Amino acid sequence: MKNMQAIVTAVRESENFKSEIRYIARGGYEAAEGPRLFKHLDDDLVRVVFPTTVAEVTDGTIIAVVCLYDLRERSNVYAHTICAGPGVNILLRAQFNPMPQARPQPGRDGEKAIAQFVAWKEAAWVKFLNDELDLGTPAASALWIASFWKALDRMFGQGHLLNYDPEAVRATYA
Repeated sequence: MKNMQAIVTAVRESENFKSEIRYIARGGYEAAEGPRLFKHLDDDLVRVVFPTTVAEVTDGTIIAVVCLYDLRERSNVYAHTICAGPGVNILLRAQFNPMPQARPQPGRDGEKAIAQFVAWKEAAWVKFLNDELDLGTPAASALWIASFWKALDRMFGQGHLLNYDPEAVRATYA
């Protein structure tokens, strides 16, 4: 089942994905129909990340729904959110914990990429707060969201974004 559309369909039809979508809907959030990031990982795992439809962010705004699909088990292992702000998923912050992780890149490159993403998320929030004062919330939000997707793609080794060009969005505000 290496076919991207078949994997996306299986993820969307999984109970944990449906549950997460119902949960975020309670806060007024909606996930896009298709993923924005898709990557085959080691051990027959696939990372599938769906953007939400938000245009403006504040600390805690849900930006994405992250899924991990297991090709061997033919099941979606989990679905969880990524929120705007300086914080990150607990598994990224505690990367040396005993619970196994699906690294974004093989070996030490994956560990380094996670550490860089955690640091980026903290620094980017300070930049967002400054941009919000200078440019206003809509422009600062658009820039932060574009930068978020660029940083997430970089964590996975680049070239895994689907139908989205963060640089084009950033150029709009240059």
